[in-house]
Amino acid sequence: MSDDSDPPSDPAAANRVRSGRLGMREIARRVGVAPMTVSRALNDPDRVSPETRRRILAAIEEAGFIPNQLASSMRGAGRIIGTMVPPLINSGIAEQVQGMSDASIANGYQLLLMQGDFTSAAEERAIRGMLGWRPSGMILQAFVQSPAARELLEASGLPVVEISEIRGKMPIDMAVGVSNFETAYAMTAHLAARGYRRIGFVSTPIHGNDRLRQRRIGYRQAIADLGHAYPVDLEVEVPITPSGGAEAVRALVARDAALDVVFCSSDTLAIGAVQECHRQGWPVPGRLAIAGYGDLDLAGQLYPALTTVRVPRYEMGRIAVEHLLRKLRGESRVPTIVGLGFEIIERESA
Repeated sequence: MSDDSDPPSDPAAANRVRSGRLGMREIARRVGVAPMTVSRALNDPDRVSPETRRRILAAIEEAGFIPNQLASSMRGAGRIIGTMVPPLINSGIAEQVQGMSDASIANGYQLLLMQGDFTSAAEERAIRGMLGWRPSGMILQAFVQSPAARELLEASGLPVVEISEIRGKMPIDMAVGVSNFETAYAMTAHLAARGYRRIGFVSTPIHGNDRLRQRRIGYRQAIADLGHAYPVDLEVEVPITPSGGAEAVRALVARDAALDVVFCSSDTLAIGAVQECHRQGWPVPGRLAIAGYGDLDLAGQLYPALTTVRVPRYEMGRIAVEHLLRKLRGESRVPTIVGLGFEIIERESA
């Protein structure tokens, strides 16, 4: 008679092993535990001793068993954290997603991404789709705009974290982020302190994006506080691409030939702006200074290296998952709003 480590004597079971369709009962038989214990090891590992879970996972690895995640999710046992990302995942959003993914995996969860948009209708569709997977909780990349989507999330009873601007609006459940108002205000004031007087501002389209809206408000408030010597009509919206940044520089210089610095709401735009200055033969910062937002890896390698705002996006993603899991564990003193810091990174471009 074979021991638990031997392959199944049943020919049908042997075929299932070879085809990757080994069942949970057969895994349980190999390890010498009940099928429910195997299920718990996969879906609720805290309820299984570390040694038993180790043996179960070793048997699963040896047999090539693939759990039915859809079935687990439909039973409400899936360890899934859902997140909705914009259509364009720039490097900043990618850092947040990496932080979420690392924290999810470390805690035995899977991160499920779904594409959203900055419109109410697209947001509602994405949230409905995500709820259909029966996640344990949800992390959204902005405050929820759609009233119908907000009602869906509130009715679900799931913990929800919005990674967003932390000013001016109460989250559904929890929010993790920075004050984009303060970051933009601080950069604008920093540029003024450096002696720049005609400060342009470049943004991607504001509609539906609470973070960009607050950055523009912060820029405008700083210009207003600096006084009448600072022009207030040096703003432009362009697509979030390097070519958009190049287009913005041309437009702003055409509007005001004395423009001396451009503050871009993302490093992607700022990189395009610097490249356009090179094409035009304008020294940076001698003729036109450029500042960005985000501190992408490329920002420090650009020539000249980019002055920018550093925001801890990876930490936002990691902390969002950790706070969501604290709620799932039933902790009562989880903060509603978690504000993270930022830095002005001063380099050669401004």
